[in-house]
Amino acid sequence: MIFYFSATGNSLYTAQKLALSLQEPICNIIDFINQNKFNYILKQGERFGLVFPVYAWGLPKPVITFLQNIQISSFTPYYTFAVITCGENIGTSMNTLKKILKKKNIYLNSGFSIAMPDNYVVLFDVMNKEKENEKLNHADKQIYKIAKVITLQKNNFFRVEMGKFPFLKSTLINFLFRQYYTDTKRFYTTGDCIGCGKCESLCPANMIHMKSEKPHWDAGHCYMCLSCLNHCPKEAIQYTKQTEKHGRYHNPRV
Repeated sequence: MIFYFSATGNSLYTAQKLALSLQEPICNIIDFINQNKFNYILKQGERFGLVFPVYAWGLPKPVITFLQNIQISSFTPYYTFAVITCGENIGTSMNTLKKILKKKNIYLNSGFSIAMPDNYVVLFDVMNKEKENEKLNHADKQIYKIAKVITLQKNNFFRVEMGKFPFLKSTLINFLFRQYYTDTKRFYTTGDCIGCGKCESLCPANMIHMKSEKPHWDAGHCYMCLSCLNHCPKEAIQYTKQTEKHGRYHNPRV
């Protein structure tokens, strides 16, 4: 089974491609969280896979929640792998994942990072379609190689791009991101909003509610997945004035 978390489609795309190559089913991590059911029994020969994005060089909140609660059962030894999607690099997030899994008595056999088109439009504008397509094509080649490693069940096999100053990024910068850049009070809509409710239905944290045909965010800190912002059909959702200058992204292949 491949458990995935995805907001704009990069990790979903990766999970789907791997599932096709490995003949493994996939399941959305958010479904487990919403149903509050964290027990899963692996069939004989079934692998335990994880695919999710990195957020500010750290693990997304729902992924941490899932991993802290999941109870994997198996009558035979099983292979565990993880693929973390990113814009360029993942800092020390793979090490963080290893530590969380170790507390659950789960050994991570292999881990990988895959660079995808960046979707964090709070800071960065989207790349043009030509560069986006080039990056996705390169990702396809990486996914193919990863599937071969997993099929061969290579042990202690890790191919990740940590980038410069990985520890600093995954500690200090990630802390600042979680403390100051996940607050929902910075979300707002422009007059282009048509009240379609797509943002409410897509929010994995269930923090958006339609009132008078306009989205309202619950007070507090959300996952900052930006699914609402990137999928809005009118690009009416903003997070600070900065996003008014930037385009929107969702994986065009899912």
